[in-house]
Amino acid sequence: MDNLNELSDEVLINAIAGGAVWAMEPLYQRYSRILYSLAYRMVADHQVAEDLLQDAFLSVWRRATSYSPQSGAVRSWLVSIVHHRTIDYLRAVRRRSGLKEATWEEVEQDERTAFPDVWDEAWQSVRSAQVRAALMSIPTEQRMVIELAYFQEWTHSEIAEGCQIPLGTVKARMRLGLIHLKHIIAEMGIDEL
Repeated sequence: MDNLNELSDEVLINAIAGGAVWAMEPLYQRYSRILYSLAYRMVADHQVAEDLLQDAFLSVWRRATSYSPQSGAVRSWLVSIVHHRTIDYLRAVRRRSGLKEATWEEVEQDERTAFPDVWDEAWQSVRSAQVRAALMSIPTEQRMVIELAYFQEWTHSEIAEGCQIPLGTVKARMRLGLIHLKHIIAEMGIDEL
């Protein structure tokens, strides 16, 4: 097959579900960049993001039969796999770290933690977590274009090309996503960032 890149995502997934090894390469070439960017944005570690990407494609190989076109596009299914694998990784890291939470009384007794810059950093961390939570509650398609634009610094044209969607769709998803994000952040009581 000379024109593997012209095959639809669904044809490739069906071929993979049937055990066709050849179908993995065009699917990987088509989506590895955007999926890697998603994982990297979440973990901020190149090697971990690469490992998560490989793990996700191994999962695609093993579970291609579980894809259902009625559930959405192949791209959304792949993004979902990477997103869930990355969340699982982050939860495991948190569990392994075993950080002990300090009570306010312990913090007040330890004068070394009372420096204003530490508190400012902690407050920024809390705000950052709130914004991430708000971002995770908007639709995946809107979140993806916002993350690529703001965290990966992709242009609208790069997003359109990388996600294989029209430029107008990228702009519409960006606009709707930012509107949703603004409402969610307002509901959370975050008045300024």
